[in-house]
Formats: sequence, structure tokens, C-alpha cells
Amino acid sequence: MAEILLGIQVSDSTIYRLTDGIGKEIQYVIDAPDTREDIELSKDELLYVQVDGSMLLTREQGWKETKLGRVFKSSSILPENIDRQWIRKSEYVGHMGCHTEFEGLMSKLIDEPYRKNAEQIVFVGDGARWQWSWVESEYPKAVQILDFYNAMEHLGKYLKVAIKKKDDIHKMMSKLGGMLKRKGIETVERYIKNIPRKTKNQIDEYTKLKTYIDNNRSKMNYPKYLLNNLLIGSGAIESAHRTVLQKRMKQSGQRWSKTGLTNMIKLRTASMSGYWNEIQTLIRKAA
Repeated sequence: MAEILLGIQVSDSTIYRLTDGIGKEIQYVIDAPDTREDIELSKDELLYVQVDGSMLLTREQGWKETKLGRVFKSSSILPENIDRQWIRKSEYVGHMGCHTEFEGLMSKLIDEPYRKNAEQIVFVGDGARWQWSWVESEYPKAVQILDFYNAMEHLGKYLKVAIKKKDDIHKMMSKLGGMLKRKGIETVERYIKNIPRKTKNQIDEYTKLKTYIDNNRSKMNYPKYLLNNLLIGSGAIESAHRTVLQKRMKQSGQRWSKTGLTNMIKLRTASMSGYWNEIQTLIRKAA
């Protein structure tokens, strides 16, 4: 586009040097005083926090997990059509490496609103142990919700070995999903307990499902969450992985140095969080 509109020749290496340099510097700009606005919640607002990991390809160590966090207010959730919603504004945090370092970066966003409005903070996530250990340790008064679709996925794994016919599995999944939303996990437990188990595989999968439910029971009160108009799915962070990271960094043939990938993660999360003016300022200084 620079060549077409401005008549300026720009090579791939020029773009790489620029984006790599800006990515390296942008974190210092974002962390500077007064760059980020304080997150203020009104009486009826909620602050949703979702985190998840996905894999990106590095030259040195192959596929490496990159953790991404998304923070947004309930007032930013707007209807797109009858079946879909979109989120007007979010703050993103990305990190490749230790989850404790990632948690520290997330806490810079969450700590202050939690101190002011602890019970208005809502975490929605899958069953990853490190996520809930962090939340339970640092934000015990916040609302914790296990992703509904993750729960259904575990129910489905058991049904695949407990029931032979695919049509019957599909009908059962639909029934259990409605039951889980309307009547709760205890009713679902009583129902699946009555499904006959004859093989070792069926017994093993049932035991795994029971352990999963027991570990996450306090986060599975879906009738209450829906009554209070809370989100019960982590689709927001799953879509963020595609739009924030993978759209730029998981294209065909791409392999990144760990340093280059780290800098691009910083640049992408800053841009998608709405700090384009700060990025432009760095670009002008670089020029």
C-alpha cells in the first residue's frame, strides 16, 4: 500500500525491523503512568475476565503455548443479531512463558477494580487448574464460572462410551444441556448415574467425569448465573485468540523467533486494546 499510494518502496525486512522494534518498546509505553485509564464500574456493571492458551510455532522450540487474557465490561457487550453478540471494547494481555508471569500482567488490570468492587468481577474459564488456583488465591470474592461448553464437552466424552448410537448421544446431549441450565449439575448427576455401565472403559470414563464435576462443582451453578444474566461461555477469549494472535501469527509457513514472537504479541495486544495512538507516536519517533 505504501508503494501504491506513496511511491515508497518498503521491503519485508523493513516492516519486520519496524514492527519488532515497536513491539519491544510498546509495553513500556502501556505500563507508563496515565496511559491506561482506570477501570471504573458503575453499580450495575460487571467486569468479565477470561484467559486461555493456544499454540504458536517458534524456530527454537517448535510449538509453544501463548496465554491470552481478555478483560471487558458488561456494558461493552452489544447485540449483533438475534443469536450473536459483539464486544465493543476490551483490554488484552498476551504472554509466552510462565503462567505466573502472565498472572502478574493480568493483575495490573484487575487488582484495582477488584479492591473497589470485588463481587462485580466475573471469571469465566475452562477447567485448567492453574487458572482457578490463581483466581481462588487472588480473587476469592469474585464470581467464578466454569465454561458451560467445556462442561458439556466432558459430558459428551462419557456419553460416547456409555451410549452406542450417535443419534441417541445427540438427543441425550441436548437433554442434558437443557437440564444443566434449568435444574443444575446435581440433577444431571442423578440422571447419568442411572445410565448402565458394564465395561471397564465405561466405568473409567464415569469416574473421570465424577472427578471433573467434583473439582468444579462450585463453578457450575448455571441456573443462578443465567437468572442473573451472566455469561456462561468463554467464547470471547476463544475468538480473541483468532483475531488478536492467530490472524497475524499463525499464517501458512510462519515460524517465529521467540524474541520476534514476544514483540509481536505485545504489539498486537496493544493495538487491539485501543492504543494505536501510542503506537503511532513510537513509529514517528522511529522514523
